[in-house]
Amino acid sequence: MRLSRRGWNNVMIIAVICFIAVVQLPEIVKQRFGHQDSSPELSAEATLLPFESTIEQLHLPHTSLNREDTGWLARPRVGLPAEQLISHWQLLSGTAVSHEVVGKLKPTLPLPISVEIWLVDQEEPVRVTVYQQPQFWLLQNWQGEWLAVSVEEAYLFPPVL
Repeated sequence: MRLSRRGWNNVMIIAVICFIAVVQLPEIVKQRFGHQDSSPELSAEATLLPFESTIEQLHLPHTSLNREDTGWLARPRVGLPAEQLISHWQLLSGTAVSHEVVGKLKPTLPLPISVEIWLVDQEEPVRVTVYQQPQFWLLQNWQGEWLAVSVEEAYLFPPVL
């Protein structure tokens, strides 16, 4: 059986499609059945707090925020609405940084800032270690993973009034 030029083109197209399918099949199976690799070194983004957690208290170096019956109360007051500041910390996420990269940065890091975050229904607070770099903040999250966040200082640590 002889194939025409058009027939051979069709065979080549089908062969290329089959080759692409075979190469992509493992990734498609992982996506379809939810077997994604969740190691911190490979994830592009990391969150500061557990998903769907609720902050009850936030203790920054110069101010503390507590949930009251009427809303949030900051002592001393800060130059940002307390609800907005809580939202910043609640939803904070950034680029995951490997422990190797943090090890290389250690000699150049300034003194750390410690932040204590009390979550609802948790007996112990989440203690966050924060380093300020010229272009980004380096934070260690609740799982001990490091994340880099590029925000202004007032976003995380607003001035005290």
